[in-house]
Amino acid sequence: MFGFQLPPHELLVDLALKERFFRLARRGGFPVPNTLLLSNHDDLNNLHDLRPPLCVKPNGRSQAYDGSFDKAYRIDSEADARALCERVLDKVGEVIVQEWIEGSNDSIYFCLCYMSPRTSVAFTGRKGRSWPPQIGLTASCWAAPEVAEQLEDLTIRFLRSIGLTNGFASMEYKRDQRDGRFRFVEPTVGRTDGQVEISALCGINLCHVGYCDAAGQPWPPLKLDPTHVWRDEFRDFISARMLGTSCFYPPHHRIHNAYWRWDDPGPALLKSARGILRRVTGQGTKTKAISVCQETIHRA
Repeated sequence: MFGFQLPPHELLVDLALKERFFRLARRGGFPVPNTLLLSNHDDLNNLHDLRPPLCVKPNGRSQAYDGSFDKAYRIDSEADARALCERVLDKVGEVIVQEWIEGSNDSIYFCLCYMSPRTSVAFTGRKGRSWPPQIGLTASCWAAPEVAEQLEDLTIRFLRSIGLTNGFASMEYKRDQRDGRFRFVEPTVGRTDGQVEISALCGINLCHVGYCDAAGQPWPPLKLDPTHVWRDEFRDFISARMLGTSCFYPPHHRIHNAYWRWDDPGPALLKSARGILRRVTGQGTKTKAISVCQETIHRA
């Protein structure tokens, strides 16, 4: 019987740390933005090698970073990037700076995979909105069959090139509006993404495939139906409000809420209760933007 296995520990570390991942991708000739790892204040002099606008974010997750800074920042000038990086270096000790990939909020795509030695199954989707916009978690998404062949080939070739042939993995992309090219943003390995349900809604149930593979059972039938939308209704609403748009979706698509469903309202009630609790206790209000959006949820 075939059992689910994680990649070797060293490979997991390479993919979890952004600088190591971008080094791996560049070594294989895969499309990534120019990236710097700053480990001390002398490294700040290398910022002039990058073309603004810039993206500033942590190399890896840490309490020191998460407790003081946002997930990522879009910075328009080298001087502002230097000032922010100085603060992060003083607090955390290292920081990643990349050239920003220009594009709207819906220019972010993803390829979700279940890798297996015998074959691999993939689903390609597109984000409608993220929360926070551009840099955050998926707020809404749907299938993107028009680019599936290209992104699935890129993703599976990269994963196999680094020796990852088993288990769940995915790659996030952004299409650069300057040249139309897709560039890697970041991978996820050893677990599913939050928006993985969109694959099941569209007929490519990756979690079922993984279960059957681990249990030694035949895989379920797989037939793409791209006429579905998955949305985190709370985040999607506040993201659209912050962007000054409505919650638009492709026409003739069926919308599925991540939390609120008439036949199972429990998750939505629990989500609302947790949001109110965070508001009452003052948690989750690190930035003014998030505070404003929580107020929007509360009023709604």
